[in-house]
Order: sequence, then C-alpha cells, then structure tokens
Amino acid sequence: MQVQLYLHPGGSEQNQWSLWLAANADIHYFQHPSFGQIFSKNSKYRYQWLAVTRPDGTWIATLAWVMMFERAFILRYATTRTVVYGGPVFLPGLPEPEKQQALDAALKSLIRITRNKSLYIQFRNFYDTARFADTFKRHGFVFSERLNLVKTITHSESAYAEMSPSRCRELRLCHKNGLMIRDAANISEVDQLYGLLQKLYKKKVRKPLIARSVVHGFYHFSVHNNCGKILVAEYKGSIVGGIIAPFTPGGTIFEWYVCGLDKHLKQEKVYPTVSLTWAAMQAGMLQGCHHFDFMGMGIPGKPYGVRNFKARFGGEWVNYGRWMRVNHPKTYKTVELAYNLLRLVKGV
Repeated sequence: MQVQLYLHPGGSEQNQWSLWLAANADIHYFQHPSFGQIFSKNSKYRYQWLAVTRPDGTWIATLAWVMMFERAFILRYATTRTVVYGGPVFLPGLPEPEKQQALDAALKSLIRITRNKSLYIQFRNFYDTARFADTFKRHGFVFSERLNLVKTITHSESAYAEMSPSRCRELRLCHKNGLMIRDAANISEVDQLYGLLQKLYKKKVRKPLIARSVVHGFYHFSVHNNCGKILVAEYKGSIVGGIIAPFTPGGTIFEWYVCGLDKHLKQEKVYPTVSLTWAAMQAGMLQGCHHFDFMGMGIPGKPYGVRNFKARFGGEWVNYGRWMRVNHPKTYKTVELAYNLLRLVKGV
C-alpha cells in the first residue's frame, strides 16, 4: 500500500477528495474538505490529510487531522496538539484485512509527520474502533472511554416523541412566549453568539474555544455551500443563544457548539438551548440527515454538567472513546501539571 500526503492541499486535490467521498464513502463532515476550508485563514490551525492507495492507485481510505497551535511560537512546541475527528474513512465494502493494513499505513504516516510538531495525537472516535485496537496499540496509542449520545432523526414525529415530557413542555413554552429561532443574518449576529460562547467557556467549560475566525469561516462557507447551519435564538430583540451545527446532506448533523441564556430566562419560561437543539434537528431532517450527534457526554462515572440536560432529548448512548498517543511524555507531564495548577490559581 502507498500513502499520498496532502499537507498543503489545493483546490484540485480537495475536489478529487470530495468526489471520492461522494461516490464511495460514508458522508462525514469532519472528514471532508468542507471542514478543512474553514481553517484556511488562521495561522493557529493547519488542516492536513492523506489517502491510502492500492498499487494501482485506487483510493481505499482517507484520514484528515487538525494541528492546533494554542500558544505563541516560543511555547508552540509544548502546546500544539493533533486532533483527528472521526477518522479514518474507508472505501465501503473494503475487506477487514485491507482496513487493518490501510489504518496501519495511515498511522505510520500521521505519526511521522506530526510527532516532532505536536505534543500528542488524539482520535475522537465517531464509530466503534474496537476491531482496530491492536493496530492502534502497536503504534503507541492508549484508549480512554468517552460517552456520547446519538439520536435518530429519520422522522420528525418519532424524534419528538422520544424526548422527555419536560423537554416537550419547554418547547411549547418557548413558542408561546415569543422565542424566535432563525438563521444568523450576518457576521454581527455570529459575533454575538461567539461572545456568549466565550463567556460559557471561560466560566464553566474552561477549555480552549475554537478561534473566532474559524466560526466566521464556517458561517461564510455555510451560506454558499450546503454544509451546515448557524442558528440564533432571538428574544425581545436580543440574541440570547445560538448553535453551530455542521452536516453533510443525507448524513449526520452535529451539535458542534451550542449555548443559551437559559438560566437567566428561566423565570420567563424561555429556554433557548432547548429550542436551538430541536431546531438543529429539524434542519438536519430537511437535509435528509439520519442522526443528530451531541458530540460528547463526558467520562463514564464522572459528573458532567450537561449530561442530564442532553439526555432528555432521547437517543442512543454510545462509548466510542478516544485513542491518544503522547509524542513527548516528559513534556506532556510537565505541561499537564502546569495547566492544572493554572486552572486552580486563575480558573482557566
């Protein structure tokens, strides 16, 4: 098997990839050129990918990743991470031995490219990878459990009926009390949504938030391409929440980022996040999407603030977990200790 690397992919290469995905592979936004293009105007990120081919040149698998540079150049080595969202993607019907070989070839190339440039490599799995465990472990990856919730949205009636009575009641109250859910009208409204996300991530989530320019990129790209939605919640003339929901038609729609002033508006019986989540599901249904992916429900057995909130929408619990390879163990331990201390002292 051979590996073709696309470290600085151009338009023709992205078109070739898009055509292969559309003709042969499962539809998946985060392993698609549409996702890569939204990072193109920010130096903090680098989107790269590879294709594994047979000797005759036939593509049998693709794998894409994002290198994230969280700090300035002097600290870049210690803070850069490589994240693979839901990859790799295999040619449908590919025999299991070839899948194992393709993954082995892809991991070798991924490690060779990124090990001297990023602190670790992390696969955030969107499907069960248990059958690939030996291959991952052979390349130094360690598995950790992560819960997720995936809801079937094939039919609106059944998707609605699956929600808890309290969720259905909150949706009715939102409609009755004048909450409006609509597409973001312009970049100013996107910035208002981003401001709400910044406050949420600083006070509660306390993890790095994707850069504003990436959200801008997604907005502009989604306006001209059928790849997702940015919806906002408007109440009494103000933006009180929003959701960033990428999709590929006929595939899965993802709750990438969502926030709302539910706590502040509870007394008025208005629940922006509830209405936004349901509206994103409806948007996915219009595109023929068959699943709504909540994108993370925390570690099993460990308290996670939004788990109960999301669970009341219904769906299937899965534990696809993550594979992680630490490229530089000593540096990683030092950085992890420093970061935990900083969280305690400054609340980052």
